[in-house]
Amino acid sequence: MQALNQRLIELRKDKKLTQAEFASKLNLSRSAVSNYEYGKTDVPDRTVKDICRVFNVNEEWLRSGVGDIYRPPMEKGNELVELVADLVQTDDDFSKQFIIEYLKLSEEEKELIKKVIRNVKDYL
Repeated sequence: MQALNQRLIELRKDKKLTQAEFASKLNLSRSAVSNYEYGKTDVPDRTVKDICRVFNVNEEWLRSGVGDIYRPPMEKGNELVELVADLVQTDDDFSKQFIIEYLKLSEEEKELIKKVIRNVKDYL
């Protein structure tokens, strides 16, 4: 059975991404991805979870090779639950605080934030 580093290579090639492109989608350096693929360093649990979230990969497959490479598409409600659960487990205090403060806003204030985000998204 192939090792996790070999499954990373398989996933990256299936997505037709270079190491740099793959790394960029995960906010990693190209050298980190290279080290994972060559088995020089272990892939941290947080990175495994990020790979699964970003590329819709079955975590059991990534860790052990068991099952299908991809998860079935999620329903919208389940996606939110999974993303919030992932956020709660991270040390991303800014994002957590942003969501808390957003939820405390009035409907008018929320609309203003939505407009700002839509405008920013148009530039990305």
